[in-house]
Order: sequence, then C-alpha cells, then structure tokens
Amino acid sequence: MNFNESRPVQIYFPNDLKRYFHDSVFLLGYEVGNAYVIFQCARGIDVSIDAIPELKVVGTINHETMEHPINLHYDEANDCIWCPLNPTIVYFDPPNFRNLEYFSIEPILLQSMEKTEKPTSPIGSKLDAYQPEVGITSQITSIANEAVLEKINSLYKTRTTFKRETISSASTMFHSFCKWIVLRLIIPVVKACQTILILSLSMINFEICGYSLVRVSKCFRQLDLRLKQLNYFPVQFLCYYDRNVLYQKDSQIINELKLPIFNSNLNINNSNYINLYNSLWLIFNDILLGITVYGYIDKYQDQIFKFIQSKILEKYLYNELVSLITWVSTENPAGFKLNTDLGKFLGDLYIWTILFWKDFVENVQIVENKPMILKIFKILCYGGGCSFLLSSFIDCIQLSTFHIYTFYYCAGKIYKRQLEIIKSLFQLFRGKKYNVLRNRIDNLNNYETGDIFEVDQLLLGTLLFMIMIFLLPTTFAFYLTFSIIHILILMAYNLLENITIILNFTPIFVCLLKFKNSKRLQGGIKFQYENSYKGTTFLSMSNKSLTYQEIFVNYVKLFQRSKNFRHSIVQNLSSGYMISFKYDYNLKFLYLMLPEEYAETISIWKYVK
Repeated sequence: MNFNESRPVQIYFPNDLKRYFHDSVFLLGYEVGNAYVIFQCARGIDVSIDAIPELKVVGTINHETMEHPINLHYDEANDCIWCPLNPTIVYFDPPNFRNLEYFSIEPILLQSMEKTEKPTSPIGSKLDAYQPEVGITSQITSIANEAVLEKINSLYKTRTTFKRETISSASTMFHSFCKWIVLRLIIPVVKACQTILILSLSMINFEICGYSLVRVSKCFRQLDLRLKQLNYFPVQFLCYYDRNVLYQKDSQIINELKLPIFNSNLNINNSNYINLYNSLWLIFNDILLGITVYGYIDKYQDQIFKFIQSKILEKYLYNELVSLITWVSTENPAGFKLNTDLGKFLGDLYIWTILFWKDFVENVQIVENKPMILKIFKILCYGGGCSFLLSSFIDCIQLSTFHIYTFYYCAGKIYKRQLEIIKSLFQLFRGKKYNVLRNRIDNLNNYETGDIFEVDQLLLGTLLFMIMIFLLPTTFAFYLTFSIIHILILMAYNLLENITIILNFTPIFVCLLKFKNSKRLQGGIKFQYENSYKGTTFLSMSNKSLTYQEIFVNYVKLFQRSKNFRHSIVQNLSSGYMISFKYDYNLKFLYLMLPEEYAETISIWKYVK
C-alpha cells in the first residue's frame, strides 16, 4: 500500500527491545513510508551502520532532542511508553530465520490439488484486524506492504550479520575446503544417482501399444512415485538451503521443471523444507513397518502360505465359485424360475473356464515356491517398505482373479446388448422404430417416402421381444452374481490402496511441526489489541498457524479423487456398463508438488556457483 501523511504512523517494535524502555537510547531501524521497523537500540549515535543498507537512526527513547522522526517517552508511573505523534506501536517477536520463522499474509501451501490452483482464501480472511475499545479514537490500522514485512523477516539475519566478527583465515580455509568437497565430490555423485533414477523412470514408463509397466502394475506405479521422490530430493534440499537458486535472475529452474508452485518466495522455501522431511519421515517409517511385517510373515510362513493355497485359491476361487455357478444355473436361485437350457449353457461355459484356470494356478504351487516368494517379499519390504508389499498384493489379487473379471466382463456385455435389443424392440408397441443410421426414433410407417412397415416384420419383432424378455432374468442372474463378486474385489483394492495412501502421503511431519513450533506453519497474520495510552495505541502481531482442517483438507481430497469407483455402481450396474476405478494418476504428484519434467532435475546443478 502507499503511505501518505494523512495516515497514522506505525512503529514495529521487537519485544526483546522492551528492556531499553528505562534507558536513554537511540533507535536504529528502517523507514518505509509512514512505517518504521525498529532494528536495534544503541546508547550512542557513533555506531557503525554503513555495512547494512537503509539502516539509520529513526528515533530515540527518553531523549530531549527532537531532530529524529519518532521520539518515545517512558512513563514509569504507568509503566507505559507514549509518543507525541499518536502512533500505532505493533509489538512482535523477531522471527528466527534459522527455524524458518517469518511473517506472511498468504498462508503456506503444503500440497497442491490442481495445476492452476491458487490460494483460495482472500487476504482479509487471513489477516485479523483488531477492534479498539470504546472511547479510543479509531485509527486506520492494517499491515504494511511487503517491504515492511521483508524488513521484519530479515531482522534476525541482519542482527547476526551486524554482530558478526571478522572471520579468521583458518575458518576461511576450512570453508573453502568444504566448498571444494561439495563441488568436486558430492555433486558429481548426486548427479550420477539422478541420471540412474531418470533412466529407470524412462524404462518403466516406456509405452508399447499404449501400455507401460506403470499403467498395468500397481507395484511399478509405486516404484514410479518413489523414484520421482528420490530424484527430486536434492532439488528440494538445495532450494531449502539456498532459495536464491529459485529466484536468481539467470535461473529458469521453475519453468524448466514445471514446478507446481503457488506460494510466495518465503513460503516456497518453507514448503520445500516441510515436504522434504515429511517425505523422508514417511519413507523411513514405511521401511520400518515393512521390516516388521516381513518378520511376521517369516515367522508364520507355513500358516500363511497354506491359507493362501488351500483357502483362497482352491476353496474360494475354485470350489466355492463352481458351487455358486452351479446353484445359479440349475437350482433356481432365490426361488426364481430361470431358463434351464440357457442357464446350463452359460454355467458350463463358466465352469469350463474355471477348470482351465485351475490348471494354470496349480502350476504355480505357492507352497513349493515358498523360498523364492519369501526372497521377493524381503526385497520389497527392506527396499521399498510396506507400501511396496501392499502394491504387490494388489497385483497378485488382479492376476489370481483375472478369470472372475472375464466372467463379469462377458456377462456385462451380454446383459448390456440384451437391454439394447429390448429397448429397440419396445418401440414396436409405440408404433415407432429406432433409426440406426440417424440415431433417432422414427415412425413405423412413413407414407410420404414409401417406407411402410410390413405385418410380418411386426410379428417377428414382437416374437424376438418376448424371447429377450423371458431370457433376461437368466442373463441378469449371472450378471448380478459376477457383479457382486467384482465389487467385493474392488473394495479389497480400495482398502489396500487407501493404506498405501496413508503410508505415502500422511502429513505426520506437519502435525509434529505444529505441535513443536507452529510458527513455521504460516496461516496468516493476526493483530491483538493490548491497550492505549496518551493517544498511542499498542498492538501485538503474531502468526496464525495452519489449523488441522487446513493441513488435512487436500489429504482428504486425495482419498476421494485419486481413485474412485463408487460414483458409478448403481447406474452402471443397472445399465450393464463396466464398474471400474476412475484413476487420476497425476494427482499424487501434484499433491507432493513434484516437478512435471522430472528429467530436468539434473539441470539445477548448473546454477550452483
């Protein structure tokens, strides 16, 4: 905002300088329009301040001279300070830049949900203005512009520079040696690792006839996510360590990587820090949990493999399924009289397919191949964690229930086609017909064009309509049976994928950070009225921390939108369309704010001087 003389003076005063109220000191600070940011208190004006730009003596405390813009006076009787200019004095705790503390009107954005997303909350909702008490003159009070906030945020760092002593030659040599190690040894190793990761990502994402390993396998999809995280970790750390890499004039890193960034610069820096350590924490916990789960699998391996072989594969996926198909095809399920010939034909077709599938499954012999399977589980748990183990379970379920999916697919196609035929033939009773070429409903007889519908055609259509109506319950019985089984399998997929989302994306580090130091989770700025004395109004300024609702809002959306099949169950079940998951593969990468051009992450090192 633009300051002018009609606006009241604002003095931003650090709380740690209140100890100088009893003394006679000079105020060092910055002048930004009608706002003054107090930097330090000095007992004499001979303090060297040339090393810091824009720093000057802006006022005094308990001095008789009036040559400075602001002159504060301390009243010991009332234990309060006042100024003849009737200013608004805003007290605040100087943010510690080492702990990534700062003041920001815009809330920090830790996750993203859309490519074009912007902070939806208006600034006014993130900036709490105070309400003066009755009897106090109302003044225009608002936060100053970004220049004032920048001065406040840099106080701690500037004070450190102001007090820093001359660096010794030994320290300079040690610093140069560390820099040489980083530039000559560490960075080449990191670049080599990134090259391997990028090559691996290109291999598993290589498409053949529109399909890739990532698209057909949940385990490779999890591997794709983990490799992209590891590939981006060095960039996150470098941007957190030196945010100038993102903003220096010759840097095009944001455009090259296509980073989904919607924060201001300080918020980007903090987001990199939080997302980096949250991902590291989750990966570490995932691996620890995977090692624990593998310990139980190794301990109870005999019981687990026997249960999978005898109960799941032989009993439920073969014997019980054959009994269910036999009951539907020949036993008139639930008392409904079905067409015996059609039911027996479809039942024999499905049972023959199950026999063929059983021969295939028996060749696998899970119990006999137990040592090899345990080695695979150990590699997954120790190398990737529990999320990789669950992803492999999803792939195994898809392979072992592939015959059920084919049953559901075939039954759905037959039922859907039968409904379309019945719908088309039903137009006969309305004196109309369906025009396939023009995709519309026409009258049976059109005398103007000479298109007359014959009686024998009407009789044939009526006969076919009745046949389809009588055969529909039998077809629907098989379709409903396989649909229910298919939905149960999808529910199992959904449960396992929800667990993987919990393992990969839970903002656990954010919650711990809120519990430990909520100042790092900037949710806006709030002002609190303290008191008023001799026309001087006193406020306190502090950060508004993100609420738990704001922390978890995108996390909940991730569950709802990354995969979904509930939206189409009733409608698709009644119409014969396939019930399947609606995946949004890119949503997880947007949530983690990973770059779209992951292959360009290696180019960031050219900006490191």
